[in-house]
Amino acid sequence: MIAVAVRQSPDLARARLDLATAQGQLQQAQGITDTHIGAQAQSNVSHGGVRDPSGEFDVEHVEASLSKALSTGGTLSVTVSGDRQLSQLSGLDANGNLTPEPAGTRYAAGAQVALTQPLLRGAGSSAFEATIHQAERQRDAAALLQEARARDLLVALAQSYWQVAFAWRQLEVRKASLDLAQKQLAFTEGAIRAEKVAQSEALAVQQVIAVRRQDVIAGEQELYDRSIALRQLAGLEIGPDALDLKTDELPRKIDPSQLDLAAVVRAAFDHSAELAALAASHRAAEIGMAAADNAAKSRLDLALSAGPLGADRKAGDAVHNLFAHTGFLFIGSLVFDHAIEQSAERGGQAVARAALHQAEVAERDARAKLALRATRAVQRAEAALASITLGDEAIGLAEQNITAEQKRFELGKSTNFEVLRRQDELEQARLRQASSVNDYLAARADLDGLSGAILARYGVVMP
Repeated sequence: MIAVAVRQSPDLARARLDLATAQGQLQQAQGITDTHIGAQAQSNVSHGGVRDPSGEFDVEHVEASLSKALSTGGTLSVTVSGDRQLSQLSGLDANGNLTPEPAGTRYAAGAQVALTQPLLRGAGSSAFEATIHQAERQRDAAALLQEARARDLLVALAQSYWQVAFAWRQLEVRKASLDLAQKQLAFTEGAIRAEKVAQSEALAVQQVIAVRRQDVIAGEQELYDRSIALRQLAGLEIGPDALDLKTDELPRKIDPSQLDLAAVVRAAFDHSAELAALAASHRAAEIGMAAADNAAKSRLDLALSAGPLGADRKAGDAVHNLFAHTGFLFIGSLVFDHAIEQSAERGGQAVARAALHQAEVAERDARAKLALRATRAVQRAEAALASITLGDEAIGLAEQNITAEQKRFELGKSTNFEVLRRQDELEQARLRQASSVNDYLAARADLDGLSGAILARYGVVMP
């Protein structure tokens, strides 16, 4: 049943999709460290027109580049390029007419290393890797939330399972009570025939039999309702031939175990997947706050580019000159930008600060709710254990009272009303005992869910 539920649970399916989304977002964030290779080809043709002495120009440019982002927030790139420039100018003859001059071709080859480095906004590894670290924390939170959903599902399944077992026990007790009443009716009818008791003594028994038959019908209906609820929770088939579920029998006895409330609360805090997920979300919010503060700084970027350069009228000679008769190219720039109002920057900081405060509030609220849930589970388990112990005694005394009352009835010193009342007391004692066992098992399932032990108990391993 658990295997089917884990495989088909909509909550777990959504948690798995959330985790897959978070993993995809992390991989997307890690893309800023990827190495990029690029290529470009460009051709420009310019024609000055019939009366334009600028003539014609044909420029072709190709380049290939390799770039890599640095942990400092900058970018390092290497580029090799080649250019071909064909030009034909026009001059004036003695009569003032435009005459074309001989065409000239120039080839150029170059290799450059370029570095772009932010000095304020975006500078440093913490700023560069902020999106990665934030995505990592969100991925961790999604994985922990998946485990928390699995724990909640198993707790709900275990509690619903024991509810069905309790419904079976309840039906069994009510049928046993009906059987006692029917035996009492048979005994009473025999006593009436022997003229030991009055005819009216049968009326009380017949009335109780009718009521107890109604209780059995109600018990069967409750069994169907709880079985269907369990089937729905577990994703099992529901149909005319798939209504009730036969569970393990509700335990008759429970081995008492001492529970230390302080230790249980500490263990719940230490092993809570939900708290750990909120802590990861809190760390992600802190990273987001630091990133927003960094983004509020002014922009000051340094860009440097340098490399050899070779040129000639032939392509091969231009490449040869790149190494033999090297020219040199150097470009340096410093770019500054500052928003006077800083509306976007302050807005980003406000959003990040609110997200951080929300994470803190959620974490604090979850701790309080977790402590309350652990406390209630311990108190429920202890109360159930005490009730089970008293229930055993109550059942034994009720059985003795029925026997004693039956003997007094046989001696004519009691009535069927008293015998049936004793039977009702036994039925109620048995139902209270079963209810206490169910309460204890439900509380233990809750405690196992808080500590995470419920996953190992049922062999569920989260990916």
